Amino acid sequence: MNNSMTTNEQLIDSIRELASNSRQKAQALKLEADKAAQVQQIWEKLLRYVEKGWYRHIIELVEKESELFQTLRAEQSRAIPYIENMYREAKANAQEMHNFMPRYIEEAARAHNLPIEPESRHPRYAFEKGFFRVEIDDTKGIAKLSDNEGELAKFPADPAAIIEKVGQEKKRVFERSFNGMSFLKKLRHHYLFILNKEKKSDGTSIPIRAITRRLGKNEKGFRTDEFLADLSRLVTEGPNEIDGRQLDLQQTKDINQGMLLYGQAGRGYVGFIIFTKE
Repeated sequence: MNNSMTTNEQLIDSIRELASNSRQKAQALKLEADKAAQVQQIWEKLLRYVEKGWYRHIIELVEKESELFQTLRAEQSRAIPYIENMYREAKANAQEMHNFMPRYIEEAARAHNLPIEPESRHPRYAFEKGFFRVEIDDTKGIAKLSDNEGELAKFPADPAAIIEKVGQEKKRVFERSFNGMSFLKKLRHHYLFILNKEKKSDGTSIPIRAITRRLGKNEKGFRTDEFLADLSRLVTEGPNEIDGRQLDLQQTKDINQGMLLYGQAGRGYVGFIIFTKE
């Protein structure tokens, strides 16, 4: 019996050691795989930037991943001379681009059929009736993209990249399917919930941001600029009547609490929502 117990303990110890060794090996392989995947992403990004001629993106990536290129240099990789030459050319092209930035942005906008608003002046550009705005820091070579609901992104200021990003955001915000009645029902539902929670009667005005805060907590992937686009569309296209009541939006002078509607719906900053009896 004692011999059996001893044997079992030895077996258990052996299995524990094997499990520990396997765990360590698995962790090492995972780290190696993760690192390989990260390096792969770097090469794919670099390839994309080279193909698109995004010189500032190339410069930023090479400088950011300097440790990787130092390793390749130490390994005497045959790719290093080509990468170094690419980096020098990118620097030279970025400087030339800097000198004629407005022209390159106008050309990129025409190529993507994305008109620049007439009031635009370098380094500030407006698109889609001013809903999207780009501000370029020429010193740092960085572009900041914003819309009526705040900053969207910062990235290297390659003209084609700027226009492509504006186009992507325009598609995200304005080219979604829209059902006016469904959106109105959603507004009404959250409006009534907030009134009930605050023990207020139907017909009381509530801040529009109270609606967006609640939606932000309850809807996965909720974006206020998409809500703003839908609200603007609802105002211009309707419907605006539900449960025998009519949707009304009240203005505010507080630009931090209000929302600036888009296009023809724009009439200053909307701060409050109310459903009044017809």
